[in-house]
Amino acid sequence: MTMLTVLCLLGLLVPQAAWAKLPYSTYYVDPVNGEMNQIQPLYVPDRIIDGNLMKKPFSAPSDLFIADNDHVYIADTGNDRIVELGPSGQFIRSIGEEEGPGKLSRPEGVFVAADGMIYAANTAGETIVKYAPDGSLLKVFAKPDSSVLGKDYFFIPTKLVVDNRGFLYVVIKDTYQGLLRMNPEGEFTGFFGANKAKLSWMDRLKRTVLNQVQLAQEVAKRPDSIANVTLSEDGFLFTTTATALNDGQIKKLNAGGSDAFKNKEFGETRLVDMTVDGHGFLYGMNRQFNEISIYDPMGGVLFYFSEGDKNARQIGVTSFASSIAINGRNEIWLADSRSNLIHVFKRTSFGDAFMTAAHHYYEGDYVKSKAYWEEVVRQNGMLNISFNGLGKIALHEKRYDDALYYFKQSYDPEGYSDAFWNLRYEWIQDHFFIAALATAAGIGALVFLGRKGRAFVRSRTWPRGLERYAAELKDAIYLIFHPYEGFYRLKDRQISWFVLLLIGFLAVGVHLLSIFGSGFIAYPFDLGSYNLKWSLGLLLVPWATWVIANYLVSSVKGGEGRFREVLQASTYAIVPYMVMQIPAIALSNVAVLEEWILIDLIHQLMWIWIVLLLFVMTQVIHNFDFTEAIKNAGITVFTIGVMWVFAVIMTGLGMNLYDFLEQIYREVTFHG
Repeated sequence: MTMLTVLCLLGLLVPQAAWAKLPYSTYYVDPVNGEMNQIQPLYVPDRIIDGNLMKKPFSAPSDLFIADNDHVYIADTGNDRIVELGPSGQFIRSIGEEEGPGKLSRPEGVFVAADGMIYAANTAGETIVKYAPDGSLLKVFAKPDSSVLGKDYFFIPTKLVVDNRGFLYVVIKDTYQGLLRMNPEGEFTGFFGANKAKLSWMDRLKRTVLNQVQLAQEVAKRPDSIANVTLSEDGFLFTTTATALNDGQIKKLNAGGSDAFKNKEFGETRLVDMTVDGHGFLYGMNRQFNEISIYDPMGGVLFYFSEGDKNARQIGVTSFASSIAINGRNEIWLADSRSNLIHVFKRTSFGDAFMTAAHHYYEGDYVKSKAYWEEVVRQNGMLNISFNGLGKIALHEKRYDDALYYFKQSYDPEGYSDAFWNLRYEWIQDHFFIAALATAAGIGALVFLGRKGRAFVRSRTWPRGLERYAAELKDAIYLIFHPYEGFYRLKDRQISWFVLLLIGFLAVGVHLLSIFGSGFIAYPFDLGSYNLKWSLGLLLVPWATWVIANYLVSSVKGGEGRFREVLQASTYAIVPYMVMQIPAIALSNVAVLEEWILIDLIHQLMWIWIVLLLFVMTQVIHNFDFTEAIKNAGITVFTIGVMWVFAVIMTGLGMNLYDFLEQIYREVTFHG
């Protein structure tokens, strides 16, 4: 009993690991294959700020802005004010509540310039209000006086940013012209960064077919309006579009209005806001799924996380996200206008290691990224990008064997090719003389063994069956170089089933060898997930349907070839597949990407060779002239397409019938 008491007391002294299940999952998007894999969190919920310690809690907060000193400015729309919070979320002051020209009415946007000037998009008041750093009113910008902005143009500002020259870029509600730009005096200087209308194939067809009068009666195709705007530290303007009808849901605009992302499609359907951290990584907020997405500086998606619930009031779970921002401590602040909360997410140790490594990786500073990538691999060895980073480090340090391993782990053929080129170059420098002697000796040995082998074969008497097989195989080699004479030899002749099956099995074997025996550059992915059945089907099904279709079409068109002749001639026609694929496989193990054109050329010549043999086979076996053979081959190809369509339809009907019968069986079994 005394021992049990001591053990219990010791257990109380040992600190216990705290664990709480997060309300959401984090997913990493593999840049190689686009697959999403669940991983440990980059960010975890840290706290929520509801404003209950203020005189008035938050009411429909619509926008967040975090200044250089990490003070947070919130457009508290329902309370007609701008709220300033300290870095930890403590209330400091509210702005815009005093009566007068500076009083706000349902503001939906806020921005703080580097000099401390505070700008508020006074949405319901249809103005933009500028305050001094102490909160006093400086200027009110109303609708600019311009002939471009007619009476039917409604100046309803919702978001805004101000560049270092003092020019304002304003998001106007429900307009398609882009950002409205004003100079520091409030004068209109033009529209900026408008989206492009995305035309469907039907729209393009109408523009081709319809005349001007008919086109004028069509509803005009307008681009989507910009939903939000963000200014990065390096002066780029990032615009956000909330719908996916257009490409370019996020645009990175320079001073001239050019999009550095080239109107890239991000696949986000309700992207309401985004922000940029000090290293150029993008953080987007998708309202449809209430998830946060993290993009690399080039716009490639890396992670998704967070969770949404319309009725929840829980830390880390949003109801109706309205704005996102990130501070100098890499905390993500998220405004929820339905639950009237501000969620704060902090970065985990894994997130710090990954984002720091990725920053150095994209900057090209591989040496600095090494320790961080090693830490990422220690915590999660399933991320390809971490192995890719270590591969580039090893390549920089001239550790080419390690670089090959890391690039292979990250499925990066370009990096693998670079490392292999250097490794091959070093090997040739060290072993060129020996390799040349070995190559010459190998060629000489093959020639010598070939002569001895032929002499040995001729000097012996072989069984008649074996001699027949050998003669038929010899004819197969002869045919690929002398197709007309070779196919004439097959006409009215029965090739043994053994040889036909042997050629078929050799073709399958060479195909398998091309998958599992080729160099990494040929198949730069996990072969364990390769669909081998599909690959074999693509090889065998076209050949089998060619045999059937060619025989049927030729029979109708008066061809002389029997089915057996078509089968054996078509089998001989695929011999070039083995003849040319084997050297291509060998070459793939020693070639780099810059030399891959040789392998592609071999493959192209191989298929051209096979197609020509099939054409000659059609002409010779069926005794067609050249024109008849061309017509027959075209009809055969069309018939093959019909057969495939029919097979797909019958497969679908068969699956539906099977499902119907299975449902009936379950009903009878369950209720019987």
